[in-house]
Amino acid sequence: KKNAGVSTRGRKNIAPVLHYTLAWHIDDKPTPEQMQAAALASLKVLGLEEHEAVIVGHNDKQHLHVHIVANTVHPYSGRTAPLKYSKERLSEWAEAYEREHGRIWCEERVKNNEQRRDIRAQRQEERLTETFTASVGAQPPAQSPYIPIKDQSPTRPEWFEKKDIIDRMKRLRAQLDLQHKMERGATWDRQRRERDDLDRNTDAAADNARAHVREKYRPQWRELYKVQGREQRFVTKSATHPLERAVFVFKNRDRLCGGRPLTIGTMVRFIVSTKRLGKALEHAHERERRSLAREEKTLSKELTGRIWAIHRERFHTLRDRQANERKAERGHQRLAGKEITLARAKDDLIRENEGLPRWRPLPPAPKRERPEPVQEFNAASFALPPEPLPLISRAEQIRRDMEAWRRSNPNRDHGREL
Repeated sequence: KKNAGVSTRGRKNIAPVLHYTLAWHIDDKPTPEQMQAAALASLKVLGLEEHEAVIVGHNDKQHLHVHIVANTVHPYSGRTAPLKYSKERLSEWAEAYEREHGRIWCEERVKNNEQRRDIRAQRQEERLTETFTASVGAQPPAQSPYIPIKDQSPTRPEWFEKKDIIDRMKRLRAQLDLQHKMERGATWDRQRRERDDLDRNTDAAADNARAHVREKYRPQWRELYKVQGREQRFVTKSATHPLERAVFVFKNRDRLCGGRPLTIGTMVRFIVSTKRLGKALEHAHERERRSLAREEKTLSKELTGRIWAIHRERFHTLRDRQANERKAERGHQRLAGKEITLARAKDDLIRENEGLPRWRPLPPAPKRERPEPVQEFNAASFALPPEPLPLISRAEQIRRDMEAWRRSNPNRDHGREL
């Protein structure tokens, strides 16, 4: 006001923000541009076309509507907009809007506006009569009593009674919301445990499959190490004569060069040099161990892959079932929330005053029985042993493997070998 050169006197503005809503009929489908134009037109009717405003359109309900929040203080002059009879002005504008668009949805509004126009005409006639009688010095006739249209303002006792009912309704809803929150938390904890059980079961099945593959290939590894150790001792200690080495090189010519043909020169070098033959044999042994390890790993991945494929299928089924459970629970809670009305709150107050049992919300939705723990995967379908192997740690497995290897090789220098 100071910047605009306007007097700063006047009443304090205790409501600087005006919020109202424009709602269309469920059969009307206005475009966002039409909704915005209607909102701007309503602001102009209220004399707020130059004021700041926020317009938000919503389609979250069956009927389209816009919320309008306007600043009642003019942004340049600082004056508060005169908003007397704002509801009547909006009612007449809404009637004109419906007539302009070809259909009247609210007949009660048309009736109320007609009565208001009749009352205004009657008041105007009474004022003219009063002015005329005063000019001629006659006694003016008594004015007709004012009968408000659509007046629903309660008396003070009624207002306090309604406030008590509203407070009780809010308290009942707060209690019910807390109960529903605890129910949803319990449901989520139970469903999380179900998912954890499924994960643990799948991990155990995968560990069993890997342990089974290790047990299946353990004799092959033992036999491979036994044969390789015997060959290594033969080459380094027993085959002292070149003829013995020649026979060994000829018999293992495919292994010593990794499947490639062994030339005569290379064979001669192996026969003459024990060191070269030992290195070639070490490379051959390494290739054999890698080949067996790849074969074991391939089988292990195949079994665990099938297990995890079944896990994904079961997880998706469990996820959908849990989502349906939560949806049904929310629907039941919404129904329970709709039961808390003004009539229910009033009845609860009456029962409390009379010492009768008070209203209690609906019991929680019936919980489905917790499903049995997810069954173990069918061992037969994965060529697993009938009885699941006990779960052991990786360190314990290595320790057992080394003990078994020591027992099978009692005469070896275990420290040097390890």
